[in-house]
Amino acid sequence: MAILVIVMVGKVTEWLPGISGLPLAKVAFLFVVAYTAREWHKLAPVRVRSLRVAKPALAFLVLSILSVFFSIYKSNTLSMIESSIIMLITFVMLVKITQTLRDVERMLLALIGSAVSLSAGVLFNYSGGQAHINDNFDPNDIAYALDSLLPIVLGFAVTHSRYRKWLAYGLALSMILAILLTGSRGGVIGLGVVLLALIAFPLKLSKSGELGGFAPGGMIVKLALLAMLGGVVWGNLPAFTKLRLATLEDLQHDYNADPHLNASRNVLWRRDIELSLKRPIGYGLGSAPAADGLAGGQFRTAHNSFVQAVLELGILGLVLFVSIYVLAWKELGKIVRRGRQRSVDPETARAALYARALRVGLAGNAVAGFFLSQAYSYCLFMIVAISAALVRIAPTGSVASDSPVRLSGPVRPRADA
Repeated sequence: MAILVIVMVGKVTEWLPGISGLPLAKVAFLFVVAYTAREWHKLAPVRVRSLRVAKPALAFLVLSILSVFFSIYKSNTLSMIESSIIMLITFVMLVKITQTLRDVERMLLALIGSAVSLSAGVLFNYSGGQAHINDNFDPNDIAYALDSLLPIVLGFAVTHSRYRKWLAYGLALSMILAILLTGSRGGVIGLGVVLLALIAFPLKLSKSGELGGFAPGGMIVKLALLAMLGGVVWGNLPAFTKLRLATLEDLQHDYNADPHLNASRNVLWRRDIELSLKRPIGYGLGSAPAADGLAGGQFRTAHNSFVQAVLELGILGLVLFVSIYVLAWKELGKIVRRGRQRSVDPETARAALYARALRVGLAGNAVAGFFLSQAYSYCLFMIVAISAALVRIAPTGSVASDSPVRLSGPVRPRADA
């Protein structure tokens, strides 16, 4: 499953020399399905659809599949349904086979492997201009994924040895550089949100073992260090990148804010929202460009995940899409609060650290996704699936600091299992 996640999120088979072009994604998926079916009887039973974090995600994917019945562009919807079916099955399998905190850590490692793939692909293939990997990748989509994965990389570093910690910090710096080189302005805004969230709510464990809390005093020092580091990085960026990102200081004069330009996102979003109000059931999976063209646009996609959800899957689709973020944020927050208790056991503290990293990743994902059509992103749904698994198996209590604790092991079936 971890390898499958790397293939789906990191898209390693779409750029790495020697394996690029091979159908390894389908092979990995079929292998996981077959192996999971064989080992099914050994797993503790899990009713995935009963998990609060999983409910809206599963419903959203099912709705995207069923949208073929009301789609205005059935051929395009049919071509995209395969991706939704694969994502739905993978989501369910991941939650079912993730039985311990150690299993969650393996899935987090897979996301870190995805970050390695994307950042390495950008840096190794950069040759000037707006960085990308090859024709299979959009620079904005790369930045979106790296924004989502950055907190997970930093969170995982805290729980490991000093050597692995510095490796993770090095990967984080390369991810930040890759985001900047893509020239994605939405990606940079998402990066800013992630960094500010990590400064306000650091990924660290105190000497007594509990998860660190909000520290306003330390924020000033960290912001100053971030500003100095940002100045150094900015001074060494290519001229093209600096010129492109400098437009963030003057967004009111950006073409996307022009209320009279047919190609601007301002006009595009307004037109798509008006279209969605005319047809509340939606226009069908993958139909955003067709709907835009029929309304006098330039057959453009929504360039906003939330607008894409309401345009293609209707009001219900938007409610489910927003619920994915809201419920995941709330349920992960419960784990974070457990980790803030005194005399918390190491496993609970570690789970709380991962929960905070996933929360910040989802925040960066939502912000970056506000400027991109990523409503059906593998990155988003795999993060949510891992969040659902973590919420299900995370310890629920605290113990005295000198009491023995179980660091990992089989999970007892709970009321929702």
